[in-house]
Amino acid sequence: MIRVEDYLIEKQEAKKAYLMKIANFVIIALSAGLLVFYLAINNWQTACLEFAILLIGLLSTWYCLHKNFKAVTYISIPLFYITICFTCLFFDVPTAEVPRSVHHYLLPLAVYAFVLTKEKTSYLKFAMPMLILITYLVLACTKLGIDLSGLDNETKLMTLWLHNLVALSVLCISVFIAQSEHNIRLALELELSKAILNKELQVFFQPQVDATGKTVGAEALVRWEHPIFGTIMPDTFITTAEQTDLILHLGRQVLETACNQLANWAKDANTAHLTLSVNLSVKQFQDVNLVQNIAMLIEDTEINPHKLKLEVTESIFVTNLDDVVKKMNQLKELGIRFSLDDFGTGYSSLTYLRRLPLSELKIDKSFIKDVLSNMRDAAIAKMIISLASELNIAVTAEGVETAAQRQFLIENGCLNFQGYLYSAPLTVARFNEFMINQ
Repeated sequence: MIRVEDYLIEKQEAKKAYLMKIANFVIIALSAGLLVFYLAINNWQTACLEFAILLIGLLSTWYCLHKNFKAVTYISIPLFYITICFTCLFFDVPTAEVPRSVHHYLLPLAVYAFVLTKEKTSYLKFAMPMLILITYLVLACTKLGIDLSGLDNETKLMTLWLHNLVALSVLCISVFIAQSEHNIRLALELELSKAILNKELQVFFQPQVDATGKTVGAEALVRWEHPIFGTIMPDTFITTAEQTDLILHLGRQVLETACNQLANWAKDANTAHLTLSVNLSVKQFQDVNLVQNIAMLIEDTEINPHKLKLEVTESIFVTNLDDVVKKMNQLKELGIRFSLDDFGTGYSSLTYLRRLPLSELKIDKSFIKDVLSNMRDAAIAKMIISLASELNIAVTAEGVETAAQRQFLIENGCLNFQGYLYSAPLTVARFNEFMINQ
Protein backbone atom coordinates (compact mmCIF):
# COMPACT_ATOMS: atom_id res chain seq x y z
CA MET A 1 0.00 0.00 0.00
CA ILE A 2 1.27 3.50 -0.85
CA ARG A 3 2.20 5.43 2.28
CA VAL A 4 1.06 9.02 2.58
CA GLU A 5 4.55 10.30 3.38
CA ASP A 6 5.90 8.69 0.20
CA TYR A 7 3.01 10.10 -1.80
CA LEU A 8 3.45 13.65 -0.50
CA ILE A 9 7.23 13.61 -0.85
CA GLU A 10 7.01 12.15 -4.36
CA LYS A 11 4.43 14.75 -5.36
CA GLN A 12 6.50 17.58 -3.91
CA GLU A 13 9.78 16.40 -5.46
CA ALA A 14 8.18 15.81 -8.86
CA LYS A 15 6.64 19.28 -8.98
CA LYS A 16 9.87 20.89 -7.79
CA ALA A 17 11.88 19.03 -10.44
CA TYR A 18 9.36 19.94 -13.15
CA LEU A 19 9.39 23.67 -12.38
CA MET A 20 13.17 23.74 -12.04
CA LYS A 21 13.51 22.01 -15.41
CA ILE A 22 11.36 24.75 -16.95
CA ALA A 23 13.58 27.43 -15.40
CA ASN A 24 16.70 25.68 -16.64
CA PHE A 25 15.18 25.32 -20.10
CA VAL A 26 14.55 29.07 -20.23
CA ILE A 27 18.16 29.77 -19.24
CA ILE A 28 19.49 27.21 -21.74
CA ALA A 29 17.36 28.64 -24.55
CA LEU A 30 18.49 32.19 -23.74
CA SER A 31 22.19 31.32 -23.49
CA ALA A 32 22.05 29.21 -26.67
CA GLY A 33 20.39 32.05 -28.58
CA LEU A 34 22.87 34.63 -27.31
CA LEU A 35 25.74 32.26 -28.04
CA VAL A 36 24.71 32.08 -31.70
CA PHE A 37 24.19 35.85 -31.80
CA TYR A 38 27.61 36.70 -30.33
CA LEU A 39 29.30 34.20 -32.61
CA ALA A 40 27.56 35.86 -35.58
CA ILE A 41 28.98 39.26 -34.66
CA ASN A 42 32.40 37.75 -33.83
CA ASN A 43 32.25 38.71 -30.15
CA TRP A 44 34.19 35.69 -28.91
CA GLN A 45 34.70 36.67 -25.28
CA THR A 46 30.96 37.12 -24.63
CA ALA A 47 30.21 33.98 -26.66
CA CYS A 48 32.53 31.98 -24.39
CA LEU A 49 30.68 33.31 -21.34
CA GLU A 50 27.29 32.32 -22.80
CA PHE A 51 28.71 28.88 -23.59
CA ALA A 52 29.73 28.49 -19.92
CA ILE A 53 26.20 29.47 -18.81
CA LEU A 54 24.78 26.97 -21.30
CA LEU A 55 26.90 24.18 -19.78
CA ILE A 56 25.84 25.10 -16.23
CA GLY A 57 22.18 25.06 -17.32
CA LEU A 58 22.61 21.63 -18.90
CA LEU A 59 24.33 20.34 -15.74
CA SER A 60 21.55 21.68 -13.53
CA THR A 61 18.92 20.12 -15.82
CA TRP A 62 20.70 16.76 -15.51
CA TYR A 63 20.54 16.98 -11.73
CA CYS A 64 16.85 17.94 -11.85
CA LEU A 65 16.03 14.99 -14.13
CA HIS A 66 17.53 12.70 -11.49
CA LYS A 67 15.96 14.73 -8.63
CA ASN A 68 19.41 15.27 -7.17
CA PHE A 69 18.57 18.51 -5.38
CA LYS A 70 21.61 18.21 -3.13
CA ALA A 71 23.84 18.60 -6.20
CA VAL A 72 21.72 21.53 -7.39
CA THR A 73 22.19 23.17 -3.98
CA TYR A 74 25.92 22.67 -3.62
CA ILE A 75 27.06 22.74 -7.27
CA SER A 76 24.60 24.43 -9.63
CA ILE A 77 23.58 27.37 -7.44
CA PRO A 78 27.19 28.33 -6.54
CA LEU A 79 28.19 28.04 -10.23
CA PHE A 80 25.26 30.22 -11.31
CA TYR A 81 26.11 32.72 -8.55
CA ILE A 82 29.77 32.97 -9.58
CA THR A 83 28.88 33.25 -13.27
CA ILE A 84 26.30 36.00 -12.67
CA CYS A 85 28.77 37.98 -10.54
CA PHE A 86 31.51 37.55 -13.17
CA THR A 87 29.15 38.66 -15.92
CA CYS A 88 28.03 41.75 -13.99
CA LEU A 89 31.60 42.81 -13.19
CA PHE A 90 33.14 42.31 -16.63
CA PHE A 91 30.39 42.06 -19.26
CA ASP A 92 27.39 43.98 -17.87
CA VAL A 93 28.89 47.14 -16.40
CA PRO A 94 26.27 49.94 -16.23
CA THR A 95 26.72 53.20 -18.11
CA ALA A 96 24.80 56.46 -18.26
CA GLU A 97 22.87 55.13 -21.26
CA VAL A 98 22.42 51.44 -20.33
CA PRO A 99 21.80 50.15 -16.76
CA ARG A 100 22.90 46.76 -15.48
CA SER A 101 20.47 43.87 -16.06
CA VAL A 102 22.09 40.48 -15.46
CA HIS A 103 22.08 41.00 -11.66
CA HIS A 104 18.29 40.51 -11.70
CA TYR A 105 18.91 36.77 -12.04
CA LEU A 106 20.13 36.83 -8.44
CA LEU A 107 16.55 37.32 -7.20
CA PRO A 108 15.19 33.96 -8.44
CA LEU A 109 18.51 32.36 -7.45
CA ALA A 110 17.95 33.53 -3.86
CA VAL A 111 14.48 31.97 -3.85
CA TYR A 112 15.87 28.68 -5.19
CA ALA A 113 18.60 28.72 -2.55
CA PHE A 114 16.06 29.21 0.24
CA VAL A 115 13.75 26.45 -1.02
CA LEU A 116 16.58 23.95 -1.45
CA THR A 117 18.18 24.66 1.93
CA LYS A 118 15.04 25.02 4.03
CA GLU A 119 15.58 21.59 5.67
CA LYS A 120 19.26 22.27 6.35
CA THR A 121 20.85 23.94 9.33
CA SER A 122 19.56 27.43 10.13
CA TYR A 123 22.99 28.86 9.21
CA LEU A 124 22.93 27.48 5.67
CA LYS A 125 19.22 28.14 5.27
CA PHE A 126 19.65 31.88 5.73
CA ALA A 127 23.33 32.46 4.86
CA MET A 128 23.14 31.42 1.21
CA PRO A 129 20.02 33.47 0.28
CA MET A 130 21.31 36.46 2.29
CA LEU A 131 24.67 36.38 0.51
CA ILE A 132 22.91 36.35 -2.86
CA LEU A 133 20.56 39.21 -1.89
CA ILE A 134 23.40 41.34 -0.50
CA THR A 135 25.31 40.79 -3.73
CA TYR A 136 22.21 41.87 -5.67
CA LEU A 137 21.95 45.03 -3.60
CA VAL A 138 25.62 45.92 -4.14
CA LEU A 139 25.42 45.36 -7.90
CA ALA A 140 22.13 47.25 -8.20
CA CYS A 141 23.41 50.32 -6.32
CA THR A 142 26.93 50.63 -7.72
CA LYS A 143 28.75 50.77 -11.03
CA LEU A 144 31.42 48.26 -10.04
CA GLY A 145 33.18 46.52 -12.89
CA ILE A 146 35.46 46.77 -15.91
CA ASP A 147 33.70 46.34 -19.25
CA LEU A 148 35.40 43.66 -21.36
CA SER A 149 32.40 42.86 -23.55
CA GLY A 150 33.25 45.11 -26.49
CA LEU A 151 29.53 45.62 -27.18
CA ASP A 152 28.00 48.92 -28.30
CA ASN A 153 25.10 50.57 -26.50
CA GLU A 154 22.54 49.48 -29.11
CA THR A 155 23.40 45.82 -28.59
CA LYS A 156 23.44 46.25 -24.83
CA LEU A 157 19.96 47.84 -24.91
CA MET A 158 18.62 44.87 -26.87
CA THR A 159 20.03 42.36 -24.37
CA LEU A 160 18.82 44.58 -21.49
CA TRP A 161 15.17 43.97 -22.39
CA LEU A 162 15.83 40.29 -23.00
CA HIS A 163 17.59 39.73 -19.65
CA ASN A 164 14.95 41.62 -17.69
CA LEU A 165 12.15 39.62 -19.32
CA VAL A 166 13.83 36.25 -18.72
CA ALA A 167 14.87 37.13 -15.16
CA LEU A 168 11.27 38.08 -14.35
CA SER A 169 10.01 34.82 -15.87
CA VAL A 170 12.47 32.72 -13.88
CA LEU A 171 11.56 34.66 -10.72
CA CYS A 172 7.89 33.77 -11.25
CA ILE A 173 8.80 30.11 -11.67
CA SER A 174 10.85 30.16 -8.46
CA VAL A 175 7.89 31.67 -6.59
CA PHE A 176 5.66 28.87 -7.94
CA ILE A 177 8.15 26.32 -6.56
CA ALA A 178 8.10 27.92 -3.13
CA GLN A 179 4.30 28.09 -3.21
CA SER A 180 3.99 24.43 -4.21
CA GLU A 181 6.04 23.35 -1.19
CA HIS A 182 3.89 25.55 1.04
CA ASN A 183 0.74 23.92 -0.37
CA ILE A 184 2.11 20.45 0.39
CA ARG A 185 2.70 21.42 4.03
CA LEU A 186 -0.80 22.91 4.26
CA ALA A 187 -2.28 19.70 2.84
CA LEU A 188 -0.45 17.64 5.46
CA GLU A 189 -1.60 19.98 8.24
CA LEU A 190 -5.21 19.71 7.06
CA GLU A 191 -4.99 15.92 6.84
CA LEU A 192 -3.45 15.76 10.30
CA SER A 193 -6.08 18.00 11.87
CA LYS A 194 -8.81 15.79 10.38
CA ALA A 195 -7.02 12.70 11.67
CA ILE A 196 -6.90 14.09 15.23
CA LEU A 197 -10.57 15.05 15.03
CA ASN A 198 -11.55 11.63 13.66
CA LYS A 199 -9.25 9.83 16.12
CA GLU A 200 -7.30 8.14 13.32
CA LEU A 201 -4.14 8.44 15.41
CA GLN A 202 -3.71 5.37 17.56
CA VAL A 203 -1.40 4.67 20.47
CA PHE A 204 0.86 1.62 20.22
CA PHE A 205 2.85 0.18 23.10
CA GLN A 206 6.43 -1.09 22.91
CA PRO A 207 7.51 -3.32 25.81
CA GLN A 208 10.38 -2.36 28.09
CA VAL A 209 12.15 -5.40 29.50
CA ASP A 210 14.65 -6.00 32.32
CA ALA A 211 17.73 -8.24 32.30
CA THR A 212 15.67 -11.29 33.32
CA GLY A 213 13.37 -10.88 30.31
CA LYS A 214 10.43 -9.64 32.38
CA THR A 215 8.35 -6.81 30.92
CA VAL A 216 8.42 -3.97 33.42
CA GLY A 217 6.78 -1.26 31.37
CA ALA A 218 6.03 0.15 27.95
CA GLU A 219 6.40 3.29 25.89
CA ALA A 220 3.36 4.87 24.26
CA LEU A 221 4.08 5.52 20.57
CA VAL A 222 1.57 7.20 18.27
CA ARG A 223 0.78 5.92 14.77
CA TRP A 224 -1.48 7.46 12.14
CA GLU A 225 -3.89 4.86 10.77
CA HIS A 226 -4.87 6.61 7.55
CA PRO A 227 -8.00 5.17 5.85
CA ILE A 228 -6.31 5.29 2.41
CA PHE A 229 -2.57 5.25 2.97
CA GLY A 230 -2.40 2.83 5.88
CA THR A 231 -0.03 3.16 8.83
CA ILE A 232 1.98 6.38 8.85
CA MET A 233 5.06 6.59 11.05
CA PRO A 234 5.48 9.59 13.38
CA ASP A 235 8.56 10.92 11.53
CA THR A 236 6.14 12.11 8.83
CA PHE A 237 3.69 14.12 10.92
CA ILE A 238 5.23 14.92 14.33
CA THR A 239 7.36 17.74 12.90
CA THR A 240 4.28 19.24 11.23
CA ALA A 241 2.33 18.91 14.46
CA GLU A 242 5.11 20.58 16.46
CA GLN A 243 5.20 23.53 14.05
CA THR A 244 1.54 24.20 14.81
CA ASP A 245 -0.76 23.94 17.81
CA LEU A 246 -1.82 20.49 16.61
CA ILE A 247 0.84 18.95 18.87
CA LEU A 248 -1.14 20.21 21.90
CA HIS A 249 -4.28 18.36 20.80
CA LEU A 250 -2.32 15.29 19.75
CA GLY A 251 -0.32 15.24 22.98
CA ARG A 252 -3.50 15.57 25.03
CA GLN A 253 -5.09 12.61 23.21
CA VAL A 254 -2.02 10.42 23.70
CA LEU A 255 -1.73 11.32 27.38
CA GLU A 256 -5.43 10.62 27.98
CA THR A 257 -5.15 7.27 26.20
CA ALA A 258 -2.05 6.38 28.22
CA CYS A 259 -3.68 7.20 31.56
CA ASN A 260 -6.82 5.26 30.66
CA GLN A 261 -4.65 2.32 29.69
CA LEU A 262 -2.76 2.46 32.98
CA ALA A 263 -6.11 2.41 34.78
CA ASN A 264 -7.12 -0.72 32.81
CA TRP A 265 -3.80 -2.43 33.46
CA ALA A 266 -4.13 -1.74 37.18
CA LYS A 267 -7.25 -3.97 37.24
CA ASP A 268 -5.31 -7.01 36.00
CA ALA A 269 -2.72 -8.71 38.20
CA ASN A 270 -0.75 -9.64 35.10
CA THR A 271 -0.22 -5.99 34.11
CA ALA A 272 -0.71 -4.02 37.35
CA HIS A 273 3.05 -3.64 37.86
CA LEU A 274 3.66 -1.97 34.46
CA THR A 275 4.88 1.59 34.06
CA LEU A 276 3.99 3.61 30.96
CA SER A 277 6.23 6.23 29.32
CA VAL A 278 4.69 9.10 27.35
CA ASN A 279 6.61 11.68 25.31
CA LEU A 280 6.09 15.39 25.96
CA SER A 281 6.98 17.97 23.31
CA VAL A 282 8.46 21.44 23.74
CA LYS A 283 5.12 23.13 23.05
CA GLN A 284 3.38 20.99 25.66
CA PHE A 285 5.92 22.11 28.24
CA GLN A 286 5.30 25.73 27.26
CA ASP A 287 1.58 25.30 28.03
CA VAL A 288 0.84 27.25 31.21
CA ASN A 289 -1.87 24.73 32.14
CA LEU A 290 0.32 21.64 31.73
CA VAL A 291 0.63 20.76 35.42
CA GLN A 292 -3.04 21.47 36.15
CA ASN A 293 -4.24 19.40 33.17
CA ILE A 294 -2.10 16.39 34.07
CA ALA A 295 -3.18 16.61 37.72
CA MET A 296 -6.84 16.59 36.67
CA LEU A 297 -6.22 13.67 34.31
CA ILE A 298 -4.61 11.63 37.10
CA GLU A 299 -7.55 12.41 39.37
CA ASP A 300 -10.15 11.53 36.72
CA THR A 301 -8.55 8.20 35.76
CA GLU A 302 -7.57 7.35 39.35
CA ILE A 303 -4.21 5.96 38.26
CA ASN A 304 -1.11 5.54 40.42
CA PRO A 305 1.02 8.50 39.27
CA HIS A 306 4.20 6.54 40.09
CA LYS A 307 3.35 4.31 37.12
CA LEU A 308 3.36 7.26 34.72
CA LYS A 309 6.71 8.29 33.27
CA LEU A 310 7.01 11.41 31.14
CA GLU A 311 9.78 11.37 28.53
CA VAL A 312 11.43 14.63 27.56
CA THR A 313 14.22 15.37 25.09
CA GLU A 314 17.06 17.83 25.45
CA SER A 315 15.32 20.17 23.00
CA ILE A 316 13.06 21.50 25.78
CA PHE A 317 16.08 22.92 27.58
CA VAL A 318 16.77 25.54 24.91
CA THR A 319 13.66 27.40 26.06
CA ASN A 320 13.16 28.73 29.60
CA LEU A 321 15.10 26.24 31.71
CA ASP A 322 13.87 27.69 35.02
CA ASP A 323 10.24 27.27 33.93
CA VAL A 324 10.95 23.71 32.76
CA VAL A 325 12.55 22.79 36.09
CA LYS A 326 9.67 24.38 38.01
CA LYS A 327 7.02 22.40 36.11
CA MET A 328 8.99 19.16 36.35
CA ASN A 329 9.29 19.56 40.11
CA GLN A 330 5.57 20.29 40.42
CA LEU A 331 4.76 17.14 38.46
CA LYS A 332 7.25 15.14 40.52
CA GLU A 333 5.37 16.20 43.65
CA LEU A 334 2.31 14.52 42.12
CA GLY A 335 4.34 11.28 41.95
CA ILE A 336 5.20 11.38 38.25
CA ARG A 337 8.68 10.30 37.16
CA PHE A 338 10.77 11.72 34.32
CA SER A 339 12.97 10.11 31.71
CA LEU A 340 15.48 11.94 29.50
CA ASP A 341 15.04 10.48 26.01
CA ASP A 342 17.66 10.35 23.24
CA PHE A 343 20.37 11.33 25.70
CA GLY A 344 23.58 12.43 24.00
CA THR A 345 22.06 13.44 20.66
CA GLY A 346 21.04 17.00 21.49
CA TYR A 347 22.17 19.79 23.80
CA SER A 348 23.75 17.52 26.39
CA SER A 349 24.95 19.27 29.51
CA LEU A 350 25.72 18.04 32.99
CA THR A 351 23.96 21.19 34.22
CA TYR A 352 20.63 19.73 33.11
CA LEU A 353 21.28 16.45 34.87
CA ARG A 354 22.20 18.27 38.07
CA ARG A 355 19.08 20.44 38.11
CA LEU A 356 16.40 18.13 36.71
CA PRO A 357 14.40 15.61 38.76
CA LEU A 358 15.19 12.68 36.46
CA SER A 359 14.67 9.04 37.31
CA GLU A 360 15.97 7.59 34.04
CA LEU A 361 18.31 8.18 31.10
CA LYS A 362 17.61 6.52 27.76
CA ILE A 363 20.49 5.62 25.45
CA ASP A 364 19.51 6.59 21.93
CA LYS A 365 19.20 3.79 19.38
CA SER A 366 21.74 5.52 17.12
CA PHE A 367 24.44 4.56 19.65
CA ILE A 368 23.13 1.02 20.14
CA LYS A 369 22.98 0.23 16.41
CA ASP A 370 26.78 0.02 15.98
CA VAL A 371 27.78 -0.47 19.59
CA LEU A 372 29.60 -3.73 18.72
CA SER A 373 31.51 -2.36 15.74
CA ASN A 374 32.05 1.32 16.48
CA MET A 375 34.41 2.14 19.33
CA ARG A 376 33.02 5.66 19.69
CA ASP A 377 29.42 4.44 20.03
CA ALA A 378 30.55 1.80 22.53
CA ALA A 379 32.41 4.43 24.56
CA ILE A 380 29.38 6.76 24.57
CA ALA A 381 27.07 3.94 25.68
CA LYS A 382 29.46 2.99 28.50
CA MET A 383 29.75 6.63 29.55
CA ILE A 384 25.96 7.08 29.75
CA ILE A 385 25.58 3.88 31.78
CA SER A 386 28.36 4.93 34.15
CA LEU A 387 26.95 8.45 34.49
CA ALA A 388 23.48 7.13 35.30
CA SER A 389 24.97 4.82 37.90
CA GLU A 390 26.88 7.67 39.56
CA LEU A 391 23.69 9.77 39.63
CA ASN A 392 21.75 6.82 41.04
CA ILE A 393 19.18 6.84 38.27
CA ALA A 394 18.04 4.06 35.95
CA VAL A 395 19.20 3.65 32.37
CA THR A 396 17.31 2.08 29.46
CA ALA A 397 18.77 1.23 26.04
CA GLU A 398 16.55 1.87 23.01
CA GLY A 399 16.78 0.08 19.69
CA VAL A 400 18.14 -3.23 21.03
CA GLU A 401 17.81 -5.68 18.13
CA THR A 402 20.28 -8.50 18.81
CA ALA A 403 21.25 -10.72 21.72
CA ALA A 404 24.86 -9.57 21.29
CA GLN A 405 23.86 -5.95 21.84
CA ARG A 406 21.90 -6.93 24.96
CA GLN A 407 24.87 -8.91 26.31
CA PHE A 408 27.22 -5.97 25.76
CA LEU A 409 24.82 -3.69 27.66
CA ILE A 410 24.37 -6.14 30.54
CA GLU A 411 28.14 -6.54 30.90
CA ASN A 412 28.46 -2.77 31.17
CA GLY A 413 25.67 -2.30 33.72
CA CYS A 414 22.56 -1.51 31.65
CA LEU A 415 19.70 -3.73 32.82
CA ASN A 416 16.67 -2.33 30.97
CA PHE A 417 16.00 -2.65 27.26
CA GLN A 418 13.56 -1.63 24.55
CA GLY A 419 13.67 -2.75 20.94
CA TYR A 420 12.74 -5.26 18.27
CA LEU A 421 14.73 -8.03 20.00
CA TYR A 422 11.74 -8.22 22.31
CA SER A 423 8.87 -6.73 20.34
CA ALA A 424 7.80 -4.10 17.85
CA PRO A 425 5.26 -1.49 19.03
CA LEU A 426 1.93 -3.28 19.54
CA THR A 427 -1.73 -2.40 19.64
CA VAL A 428 -3.21 -2.63 23.11
CA ALA A 429 -4.88 -5.96 22.28
CA ARG A 430 -1.64 -7.50 21.00
CA PHE A 431 0.31 -6.04 23.91
CA ASN A 432 -2.06 -7.71 26.37
CA GLU A 433 -1.57 -11.00 24.48
CA PHE A 434 2.18 -10.45 24.67
CA MET A 435 1.91 -10.13 28.45
CA ILE A 436 -0.18 -13.28 28.76
CA ASN A 437 2.20 -15.33 26.63
CA GLN A 438 5.34 -14.01 28.29
